[in-house]
Amino acid sequence: MYKLLYATAVSCCICAAAVGAMATPATGGDLEITVEGISDDEGNVMVALHDESGMEGFPGANGAIAAQWMRAAPGSLRFVFLDLSPGRYAVAVFHDDNGNDELDTNILGIPSEGTGFSRNAQGNFGPPSFHDAAVEISSDSGTTHTTATLVY
Repeated sequence: MYKLLYATAVSCCICAAAVGAMATPATGGDLEITVEGISDDEGNVMVALHDESGMEGFPGANGAIAAQWMRAAPGSLRFVFLDLSPGRYAVAVFHDDNGNDELDTNILGIPSEGTGFSRNAQGNFGPPSFHDAAVEISSDSGTTHTTATLVY
């Protein structure tokens, strides 16, 4: 009797897993960002991920769909966002040198801490557009790599 119950339970689990797998939409992949040019080990390096729905807010925090941070270390750090849906994404990075959780700017509004963007995109007289910094995550694309070099 127990063997029959066990076999039935296993069959139900297998069927449920198969139905779940068929109903699950295709996943995109991972996005790996290498942040280069970190000047020192003061503060934190902050990374904000934006998707197309937040492109109007790029690179501001209001449009971010996810964020990560690490203690700063001279040279480079690697950040990974896992299991992203297919689509276009852009990353804004800054080195919060003084640890106040804000991007400090001078009187003209120019960042006084290091900033960078995916694809090493650079803007003219301001940050780059979402489109300039965007990388494509396609269906089952594995890991997409991009670099953001900080400019101080």
